[in-house]
Amino acid sequence: MSISKISYKITVLIINYNSFKQAKKLLRSLRLISNCINEILVIDNCSNEKINLNKFSKINLIKNKENIGFARAVNQGIKIAHNNIILLLNPDTYLENDSVINSVKLIISDKKIAAVGGKIKNPKNKKYIPSANSKAGFLTAIFEFTNFKKIFPNNSTSKKFWIKTNQKTPIEVESICGAYIILRKKINNKLNLFNENYFMYLEDIDFGNKINSLGYKVIYDPNSEVTHIGGSSNNSKYKTVLKYWYKSRKIYFKNFLSPYKFFFINILFSIEEILLKTYHFFTHTPNA
Repeated sequence: MSISKISYKITVLIINYNSFKQAKKLLRSLRLISNCINEILVIDNCSNEKINLNKFSKINLIKNKENIGFARAVNQGIKIAHNNIILLLNPDTYLENDSVINSVKLIISDKKIAAVGGKIKNPKNKKYIPSANSKAGFLTAIFEFTNFKKIFPNNSTSKKFWIKTNQKTPIEVESICGAYIILRKKINNKLNLFNENYFMYLEDIDFGNKINSLGYKVIYDPNSEVTHIGGSSNNSKYKTVLKYWYKSRKIYFKNFLSPYKFFFINILFSIEEILLKTYHFFTHTPNA
């Protein structure tokens, strides 16, 4: 699908934290869809790295004086974006083709679509990772958001939670991965913002829940893709900052489970955290 056939202009939004080496590759790859971009916002969350954008055009760099977290930084970008359609990309993603245009056209075509995501490829094995999901429930909290997933990797709950990557046509889903989201700036005449209670992790799932609850659609479009390196903004061997992961999962399920179910899940989460901290203490391994 030729990019010359789209006259609509979009804003690209990138939240950077110590990932500018990867972000340069992303910025270069955006030339593949340059005909539909007239604004690129790079919001830096107080990285301890030099950022030189002299070789790039159309870029507005906003440097925060502290790390305000992913959700707040995304909202910062949404508020100042000049276009109604915003392409949110992780700094460690990049384009290998212009297929993102397919999803841009899709969201433009239907005002009830508030967010679209597509395939996300692992550059090492060239396989697509799950990037869209159904609604998370009580069993999802147990079998997807704890280490029970490692014990029971093929459990039916996790299989139902993640949308299969071999879809042929766009489908409605509950949520899509925050590494690649095309979103509408406003829905119901209000800014389409992320929940700032999350510093990082699960804000994308919460975002999808909100959109669906307002009667709008979240779409997984298998006709577009980005490549995602993953984990570049932290040094954890788990590619996850556990203290934020622990906090975010409690925030999420407190919001979306009944008080009785959350009471049980909160106990389970807390026990797991204690066990993992104890394990890391006695094995002298980093709890991060």
